[in-house]
Amino acid sequence: MAYETSFNKDLARKLASAKDAEKLIDQELILYKKRALELNAAREVMADGYDKVLKGLKMAFPNLDLEDKNLIGSPNRMARALLEVCSGLGTSQKEIFSTTFPAENYNEVVILKDIEYTSLCSHHFFPFIGKAHVGYLPDTSHGENSRVVGLSKLAHIVDLHAQRPQLQERMCSGIMNSIKDELRPAGVMVVVEGSHGCLTCRGAKKANASMMTSALDGKFKEDPKLRAEFLSLLKKN
Repeated sequence: MAYETSFNKDLARKLASAKDAEKLIDQELILYKKRALELNAAREVMADGYDKVLKGLKMAFPNLDLEDKNLIGSPNRMARALLEVCSGLGTSQKEIFSTTFPAENYNEVVILKDIEYTSLCSHHFFPFIGKAHVGYLPDTSHGENSRVVGLSKLAHIVDLHAQRPQLQERMCSGIMNSIKDELRPAGVMVVVEGSHGCLTCRGAKKANASMMTSALDGKFKEDPKLRAEFLSLLKKN
């Protein structure tokens, strides 16, 4: 197993500020073992459920060969995949925004656009994919408490809200509210575009249709020119 990614994402940051690295490692190992066992127990329950789904599909379509080598082990793979896709449910927004920086005198719009995501529609549990565009206006009136955040954190907060079963509308407003709550900016605006499997693969079957949602607060809601600036910047290559 490769530990490099998880080490650099979480553990390395904690060790960098720890007074006793060995003690921290011991504590983290206890938590890691407990959480790994919880997730494995959940996987077993989910795999059993997926096995029943496949048996039900066999009842509906007797020609389905459940002994097909490509289906052997599928319930476990399906369970692990769902745990991964829904991993945002186990992440804290405060953990993502644990490190911020002084805004100083910067009071112009900060935008990170074209943040790719994959999420799961809570109605049919079909995936939807797309891009999120996030912008906020630092509030320098807070003095030394006026904050900005590293760009990777904006991408991570999109992942936190995307990686769970939900509607796109809720995902969009959730991203906006997280930035609002943690950074206390003068304004924040989020635009999300998505292509939904429940629309492209079933029902209406409109392969090229995409959904657009927006959520805004503060100066972005009050000032049409600021909204127009945000939208115009999204259109630029």
